[in-house]
Amino acid sequence: MRLNVMLVDDEIHILKNLNMVIPWEMLDMQVVSLAQNGAEAWAAFQEHRPDLILSDIRMPIMDGVSLVKEIRDAGEACEVIMLTGFTDFEYTRSAIRYGVKDYIVKPINYQELHEVIERVGGEIRQRKQARLLEEKVWREFTELAKQKYLFDALMGQAAGHSHYTITGKTQTWGEKYAVFVADLDDYPQL
Repeated sequence: MRLNVMLVDDEIHILKNLNMVIPWEMLDMQVVSLAQNGAEAWAAFQEHRPDLILSDIRMPIMDGVSLVKEIRDAGEACEVIMLTGFTDFEYTRSAIRYGVKDYIVKPINYQELHEVIERVGGEIRQRKQARLLEEKVWREFTELAKQKYLFDALMGQAAGHSHYTITGKTQTWGEKYAVFVADLDDYPQL
């Protein structure tokens, strides 16, 4: 399962290094966007919906913490790894508050960053696989529930509506069914 990555840093040489030095193909990831500040990154995020963002904290126009706040306020589950040349505790605390996955101090140790990216990528993949499995089970369950409802309707046991609530999820079926029931004389002989 290929993951999409966005890189955000106001220092163009760091941005280029991140794009070239990390073996994205080997990690089964692709860089879908590069941005030089949080405002550019937010616009690109809305277009590409990356799974992972590597972002500098201090940038002009919009900093990395504000970017993460925008992402979280929008209800997005994208993982973020922060990069910074500063060890300011307030930045770290703000990043943690918004659920940043890790915090790498510049100058970047690319081996450490590679390991962090690999770990976070594995967590993202596990979460996506679990969500896909849940959706598959829910689809199968919904299909069985529809069959049961139709069977009950045919047997004259239906409650008269097709709206069910199960474990906090509501399922309303949009399909319309027409049922023709015929009572034939001498059916067993036919």
